[in-house]
Amino acid sequence: MIELATDVRLLSRFVDDLGRTAPKPMPSRPVLAAHATEDVEAARFAWATRISDEYRSVAIFAELLGLLSDLEAPFPALCAVQRLIGDELRHTQMTVEVVDWLGGSSDLEIDLRDVGLPPRRASETPAARALRIVAREIVVGEEESIFALAAYRNATTDPAIRGVLEQILTDEVRHAAAGRALLALFDRGELARATSELRAKLPELMAADRADLRAHYLDSATGGPGRALGACLERADLEALWQRVLV
Repeated sequence: MIELATDVRLLSRFVDDLGRTAPKPMPSRPVLAAHATEDVEAARFAWATRISDEYRSVAIFAELLGLLSDLEAPFPALCAVQRLIGDELRHTQMTVEVVDWLGGSSDLEIDLRDVGLPPRRASETPAARALRIVAREIVVGEEESIFALAAYRNATTDPAIRGVLEQILTDEVRHAAAGRALLALFDRGELARATSELRAKLPELMAADRADLRAHYLDSATGGPGRALGACLERADLEALWQRVLV
């Protein structure tokens, strides 16, 4: 589990700087007396899972920044990815804080080591690896997370938890847009030449990834305790949002 606190004043300033990039201040902790014990416990486990999800994005986007740096990608693209990493670090911090609100993580095993993608194969070029991350992890992954987060936000009635989901959702919308802008870098110049074979397959790969993600979200939307605290969904919560986009 990652340690959030530090007694090094200089490092704490960087934490404060990161916090100032948030769209809104962190909400005040919820009043747990308003919720059943079963709901609080279900939410604690659900939010603990989100810690790993957010930190996984940190690891993957950090790899992308290294790849794009070595490929001499445009400076604005590097700035965009650096900001994505910061946002995901902030999301990690937020989810840890929510778990603390709900009772803490001392009895949970949250292992954040090696949560990124498997090592790059010898046959996979740096440019192809970067394109895969942009297309599959940012464009598809962040776009689909918008629907899931919106569904959780809509289902959540606790003001504090809803506020946290709203903040993360706001960032994810910008991440998805950044992904589309980064993807366009591979349509021209050396990046296009280095990834021509993969780009020909990309629409099919992205469509399959999107279908897999939606199936995963639907499979996990089984209802249960903790809905008011962002712990669970019904299938109809997701389907309503997907249908709205098609209309």
